[in-house]
Amino acid sequence: MQNLMDKKQYRRFFLINLGSFALIFIVLGLIVFQILERSLYASIDGNLSSLSTNQQYLQNELLRTNSLEKVPSGLQIGGLRVAGKPLPTNFQTQTLIWSSSGEIKNKARLGERYDSFSKLKLRKKKLNQIVDVTTKDLNGNTLSFRSITVQLEEDDEEGNPLYVQILYNTNATRETVNQFKNVLIICMVIFWFISIALSYYLSRINMKPVLHSWKKQQEFVENASHELRTPLTIIQSKLENMFVHPSHTVLEESESIALALGEVRRLNQLTRDLLLLARSDSNMAVVKKEPVNVSEFMKQVIDPYKEIAETQNKTLYATEDATKQVVFDPKRIHQLLVILIDNALKFTQEGDEIEVFSTIKNQQWILEVRDSGRGIPDKEKKHVFDRFYREDSARQRETGGYGLGLAIAMWIVKNHNGKITIRDNQPKGTVFHVEIPF
Repeated sequence: MQNLMDKKQYRRFFLINLGSFALIFIVLGLIVFQILERSLYASIDGNLSSLSTNQQYLQNELLRTNSLEKVPSGLQIGGLRVAGKPLPTNFQTQTLIWSSSGEIKNKARLGERYDSFSKLKLRKKKLNQIVDVTTKDLNGNTLSFRSITVQLEEDDEEGNPLYVQILYNTNATRETVNQFKNVLIICMVIFWFISIALSYYLSRINMKPVLHSWKKQQEFVENASHELRTPLTIIQSKLENMFVHPSHTVLEESESIALALGEVRRLNQLTRDLLLLARSDSNMAVVKKEPVNVSEFMKQVIDPYKEIAETQNKTLYATEDATKQVVFDPKRIHQLLVILIDNALKFTQEGDEIEVFSTIKNQQWILEVRDSGRGIPDKEKKHVFDRFYREDSARQRETGGYGLGLAIAMWIVKNHNGKITIRDNQPKGTVFHVEIPF
């Protein structure tokens, strides 16, 4: 079932990444193609617009149509000067003179090219607009043009309006656009195949933290359920036992009541720890930093535990030379020290020593809790900050722990931008080393 869900997630991430790449390539390709096409046709359209408003050019075209006389020497036509010879026809740009009835008036000037334009029609509704026009030459080849049609200021002999259609051949431009489109499509296909491999790789990379978080969440829920089940079972058992002996006094059932109350206290502590960790995961738990006198703060935290250590025939003492004020969250750092000292008390024997060391060095507050207990094996050190981890689960009932304290300690230190490490004490024991910058 788990593998099936993982495969669905992999497939979902893969399709999302692949679709995103495909969308990016398509949009980018369309943008590049449109920019290139518009830039190529922009100069052509500019020339057509310029010629259509050049009255001298239009009048000269009409003059050549009405009489096949030579153009006077030095006359400027369409930006070109000719010297006493007929203007050579340039098929890149062609001009048609139309009568109001749709007849081409400059057949003689067109010569054999007339057959290529004879099938065109006068489109009066498209006056002063640049449009695309296609026709075929004598060999059946397609000719593409950009065209604009304007009305002349002069009429014909019968008083009917005349029209000039200027055509600019775009075969070369269209071929360039088509070649670029083909190259662009090939490149997009190649990169799309590359994106398939990249999407597969990214889906696996993206799934790793998701699966890791999912696994941790499942482990957390399973462990929490297990830890909650144990005290609840004990409480239920003791209460049911009291129902079996309804005539017993409170004194007679005091042992069962005390045990149930102890489990209630442990259950209460467990729920508080779980709530704190849940809030830390959702970034709801915050630290409230303020300037605190380190020396006074350490004394307030450690003194109560000295008496507890004495009752267990252990020695707890502080070594400190930090007298400055440091900015931190006193509530959270108090909780951190309590966790470390309580952990040291749980895992030491009678006659062992526990030292709480505090100093300021290189703009960092250094805290160490050193004990002379049995120590922690090297292979276990990397797991001690994991939630619900206990080196010896058989000692849970003896020590009363759930394996959440050091996970909370790690969260507190990280929220102060510090770090916490663990190493062996000499000749035996464990040292928890904390660095908090300020």
